[in-house]
Amino acid sequence: MSPSLLPTHESYLVIGGGTSLGELIVEQLLRRGETRVNIFDSQPLIAEQTARFGNGVRVYVGDILVPESIADAVKSCEATCIIHTGMVSTAIDTEARYFASYSPSQTPADDKKKLDELMSIRKKVNTEGTRHVLAAALEHGAAMKLVYIGNANVVFDGEDRPMLREADAQQPAKCWDKGYEPQAHGERMVLSFNGLNELRTAVIRPAMTFGPGFVQGLHLLRIRTVPGIVGLQIGENPTLADRTFVANVAHAAILAADRLSPTHPQHSGTAGKAFFITDGAPRPFWDFSRSLWAAAGGPGAAPTIVGKGSVMLVAAAKDMVGSFRGEKTDLWKKMRLICATRTYDISLAREVLGYAPIVSHDEGIRRTAEWWLEQQLRACKEKRAITDTSVDDELPAYEREEVSWLAEKGPFF
Repeated sequence: MSPSLLPTHESYLVIGGGTSLGELIVEQLLRRGETRVNIFDSQPLIAEQTARFGNGVRVYVGDILVPESIADAVKSCEATCIIHTGMVSTAIDTEARYFASYSPSQTPADDKKKLDELMSIRKKVNTEGTRHVLAAALEHGAAMKLVYIGNANVVFDGEDRPMLREADAQQPAKCWDKGYEPQAHGERMVLSFNGLNELRTAVIRPAMTFGPGFVQGLHLLRIRTVPGIVGLQIGENPTLADRTFVANVAHAAILAADRLSPTHPQHSGTAGKAFFITDGAPRPFWDFSRSLWAAAGGPGAAPTIVGKGSVMLVAAAKDMVGSFRGEKTDLWKKMRLICATRTYDISLAREVLGYAPIVSHDEGIRRTAEWWLEQQLRACKEKRAITDTSVDDELPAYEREEVSWLAEKGPFF
């Protein structure tokens, strides 16, 4: 049996263990026979999560922004390894992953409000929260190991970076896209603490994580509502981009945790380091949405190409108007990020961590699409069960043939 599949019998604390990523970390640890797996999160597990994990997982519900809360969890479970997902569960994302009851379809404004709320929470979790995690690890940890999940986009500097290696990746003083600044801050803190009081740290940098429970579900719903979106692309689509299926991120985090042990041959190559993690399958950026939609059984669409130069010019103009109004939009920067080549050389992760994707990119797309189809089918069925005509005007137009369409596309139904 491969050493990475053997249990270490350490005490693991997965911060954000109820999130999409955290669930997979917990499951992979349990699958290899770990018996001391603990979760710290902002809300209790729901029934479906408890059923997935069984009774062997202890859950600490608390507030990562309160130092005593995370410190008590670290001390109580006698954690020797912390895996910090950079997220905590919220009612919003739990509802998105585990359909509980039908609610009227959301408008783009509603979606934006939810995403803004999630971004605000994650900003605090990655900055203040990470600071409290490090303090707790130093105070209560016994020869502690800590793995933090960052983001490959923290090193983007506005230039095309084909097959970027860790040795050539310099984190800019300020992130190109301010949305990644909290993770950049978290990365810097975690790496700077390596070696303090026997604390050993490492960072995983996945590229555009996708999978069940991530924003791709919202994107598929928007395509279903406005089919023309799927063919939209800026420019001729020559630039390549890497992405990472969520199960591969979880796998890499556990590999890094294993190699932070002082007795591991790759300890010195892991401690204090950051690693790019991808599916190892760069694709043209605009192909992703079309592949995801095709996997969901959607009809194909010819690309609707908008000139890159025109888009950048309009973005610059909107930024200028925004600045006059006292609004900082950074739209030009966002468009530059989207249109740039962002691929990563994962040789270091392969050599030091022993990393290889456990789920292929295409299989990850299929699983994401099937998860979304399952959620949509459940919504359709519940809509049919609603008899209160007073809310009928608010319901989306899922007709009987659409329920059949959804069921046909998911072979597991």
